[in-house]
Amino acid sequence: MKRFSIGTSIGDGFGLIGRRPFAVFAWGFLMLAPAFGAIGLMLPAMGDIFANMPDPDSGAAADSAFSEGMIAQMMQFQLGSLLANFGQYLAMAIVYTAIFRSILRPAETSFFSLRVGMDELRVAVAGLAIGIGIYIMMIFAVLLCFALGFGLWAQGAAVALWTCGIVALVMFLAMLWGLARLSLIAPASVLYRDFAFAQGWKLAAGKGWPLLGMQVLIFLMILAIYLVAIIIAFLAAGGIVAATGSAWEGGGPDTNPFEGMSDWLAVNWPWLVVGGLVLSWVYGAFLAVMIAPFASACRQLAGTSKPDIAEDTAAPDPVH
Repeated sequence: MKRFSIGTSIGDGFGLIGRRPFAVFAWGFLMLAPAFGAIGLMLPAMGDIFANMPDPDSGAAADSAFSEGMIAQMMQFQLGSLLANFGQYLAMAIVYTAIFRSILRPAETSFFSLRVGMDELRVAVAGLAIGIGIYIMMIFAVLLCFALGFGLWAQGAAVALWTCGIVALVMFLAMLWGLARLSLIAPASVLYRDFAFAQGWKLAAGKGWPLLGMQVLIFLMILAIYLVAIIIAFLAAGGIVAATGSAWEGGGPDTNPFEGMSDWLAVNWPWLVVGGLVLSWVYGAFLAVMIAPFASACRQLAGTSKPDIAEDTAAPDPVH
């Protein structure tokens, strides 16, 4: 039975950061761009909503004007949120595929391995299908816990709560194991240039627990790095605020905080640009560490020393 090395897989993720730092930045920036755009759309809307808030002592006319303004601004807010969510999912499909491609087809380095094509469509479909499956499983777990709770409540609250807790824990572990078993479908779709649900499932056969262990190890490493990054970010933000002042300085209880923030952003935009660039690279590095190991595991289990598969050749069958 083919095996994969967890150390090699995670090492490939860190190696990708050192080998392609500019691509890492491009991936992070592309992933964060929808969020940056959403903030740019939502801040003015929130400012207008705050400005349209009625005076508590005002009459019905002011309330009517507020309601009309509120509806318009809330529609703008919801539109910005919807566009951001759609852009985020599109960016995920493109960036995740680029990371898979960097490991599985390392010769394709142009444009930071970013493409828009069938590989991206396959990864998007695989991710959507897995997400829907996990969502259905979560609904089933919640309904099961509610049914058990109602059924066992006559036996005592403690019995019902303990039973529901144990069942919820078992279902949570089963969900994590299921995610591990499904984790090679998306990279396999890039490797085999096909909707590789069967191939990815077969590659992960018998590797559910090692893949789950790799997931947990990656999570712990990301968590440690994230905590350090948060501390550094808070220190940097504190330094910027000390040097430039706060966006809410001098505001009274009736002051529009979003208007003050807009003025502060207009004055201190160079700091924001620098912070956005740094954040993009850091986020891209996180993505490389999180995503690349599964492409590496897929390549190892497929047994392809040369992972580049020509368009006109048949893809190798996955190792059982």
